[in-house]
Amino acid sequence: MAVKPSPRLAMLLLLSHALAATVAALTAMPLTAMLAIFILILLSLLYYLARDVLLLFPGSWQEVLLDRGGISIIARDGSKFSGRATARTFANPCFAVLHIMPEGCHRSVSRVIFPDAVGKGAFRELNVHLRFAQ
Repeated sequence: MAVKPSPRLAMLLLLSHALAATVAALTAMPLTAMLAIFILILLSLLYYLARDVLLLFPGSWQEVLLDRGGISIIARDGSKFSGRATARTFANPCFAVLHIMPEGCHRSVSRVIFPDAVGKGAFRELNVHLRFAQ
């Protein structure tokens, strides 16, 4: 299933980063430290928007393939890796958190997928696959 930009994920990222900036603004810290925190929050927002929402990075996930033995991911640059869903994978009707352990690696990767990023039918198929894979 092809992954496309998700407006829901963009809104969630904007809201969570705005909340973090608001909390930082309400603390009693020096102005220079507050500005540094705001810059870090902004950089974080830009990074995750570019990687997960706009799919601009070479490693951004373009396609998720469901195999019998696991899951295969095809990135924007054409690279591919296969792995299995770990116990930390979470699926419900609103969103899915894919937590994948790539074959031959000791470090897992995670992404959040909303129904508007893959289509309702493909999202339902993903949910069923993830529930029975665990």
